[in-house]
Amino acid sequence: MASGEETRPAILVAGVSEGMRADVLRELERRYAADYRILSVATPEAADRLRELAAKGERLALLLADDPQPGSSPTSVFAAARRLFPEGRRGRLIEWGGWADPDVTRTVLAAMGEGLIEYYVLRPGPSPDESFHRSVIEFLLEWMRTVGGRRDLTLVGEDTQPRTHQLRSLVARSGVSSRYVDPSTEAGRAVLAAEHLEYAGVPLVRLGDGRVLSDPTNTELFAAYGLSTELPAEQPVDVAIVGAGPGGLAAAVYAASEGLATLVLERDAVGGQAGSSSLIRNYLGFSRGVSGTELAQRAYQQAWVFGARFAQTREVTGMTIGDVFRLRVDGGEELRARTVVLATGVSYRRLDLGSLSPFVGASVFYGASAVEARGQAGRTVHVIGGGNSAGQAALHLARYAADVSIVVRGRDSPRACRAT
Repeated sequence: MASGEETRPAILVAGVSEGMRADVLRELERRYAADYRILSVATPEAADRLRELAAKGERLALLLADDPQPGSSPTSVFAAARRLFPEGRRGRLIEWGGWADPDVTRTVLAAMGEGLIEYYVLRPGPSPDESFHRSVIEFLLEWMRTVGGRRDLTLVGEDTQPRTHQLRSLVARSGVSSRYVDPSTEAGRAVLAAEHLEYAGVPLVRLGDGRVLSDPTNTELFAAYGLSTELPAEQPVDVAIVGAGPGGLAAAVYAASEGLATLVLERDAVGGQAGSSSLIRNYLGFSRGVSGTELAQRAYQQAWVFGARFAQTREVTGMTIGDVFRLRVDGGEELRARTVVLATGVSYRRLDLGSLSPFVGASVFYGASAVEARGQAGRTVHVIGGGNSAGQAALHLARYAADVSIVVRGRDSPRACRAT
C-alpha cells in the first residue's frame, strides 16, 4: 500500500442524492480530513470503489450510504462493505423526518436485523451539526476499539496456545487497548528483536512503560497494568460484592453512591458473561446497542467515581457468618464485611467434547467475543446452541469467517442453519 495520504483510514460517503452527499462531505471534511481520507461516490459505483480499496489493502473506518437495498441484493453497498471490511462501521443516511416514512423504517430495521448497518444517520443540517458529529464520533470510536487504537500493551504468543487466547480475551474484556502479534510473523519477530527477546513457547506481554512479563498470571498482569488486585487494609467494609457482572456493578454503583464502603471482588474480568457479548441491543438507554465490554467499562467507571473499590482476579472460595461476614479469598486471605451481595452470575454449560477437549481455547471456544471472532477470518465455524446468544454470535462471526453454521439440538428446531 502506498505511503502518505493513503495510509490514513477512509470514510466513504455513497449516495444517490448529490445534495445529501455534498452536505455530508462538508461536515466530514471540516472535522476529520486531517486524520481520515474522506471519499465520495455515487451509490451505483460504491461497491466497485470498496473492492478497489480492499485490493489496495486500505482500511475503511466508516461507510455512510443511503442505499435501501436488502443484503440479499448482489449490488447492496452495505453487504459489500461487511464482506470486504468486516471491522468497518456502516450507517444508513436518511433525510430528516425519514423515520416517519414506512418504507424507510422498514428498510432501516431490516438492515439492522441482518447486521448490515449499526444504525441510521440523519442528513446534517446547517453547520455545525453536532448531532451528526455525535453519530460519526460514536462510529469511529467503535471502529478504533475494534482495530486497536492506543496500544497500552503488546501480547506476543502463538494463537494455537490456550494461554495466549486466555490472555487476549482477558485483556479485551477488561477494556485494555492492546496489540497481538504471532511470534512467527514479521511483526512478531520485530517486536522480539526490539526488546532483545527470544520466544520460548510462552506468551510475552510488553507494557507501555517498557516492562516485559513472561507468561504472567492474571493477577500479575492486572497489577502491572495498574488495576487493583489487593484487599483493603481497612476492614470490615460496609458492602462486599462477589462478582463484577452487570448485577454486581449495578449493586456497586448504588451502594457506593449512598456513601457505603464498597468492595467488588471478581475472579476474572469485569463484565462477567456480558463482557463477552459483541452487541447488547436490549439494554435500556442504548438505542444503537452496546458491546458487553463497553457497557461493563462504563459501569465500572461509574462505580469507581462514587468510591467503590475493586479487587480483580480475586476468587472468593468460601464464607462464614458471625459478628460479620468473613469471606475466604484465594491466596489464603480473608475479607470481613457487614453486608455481602452475591452476584456470581452463570457459567457456560460444558459439552462432553471427547477428543476435542484438548483444543478448548485454541480452536474450540465458549462464547464469541471480539477476540474469538477476529481469529476466525477465512475459516469455517460451527456454533452450537439455539438461543439468542447463538444467533448473535453467528452474525458477529459472519463478519470474518468464510462460513458459519448454527447447530441446534431439539426435535422442534431446525438441525442446522447457516449465516453468511
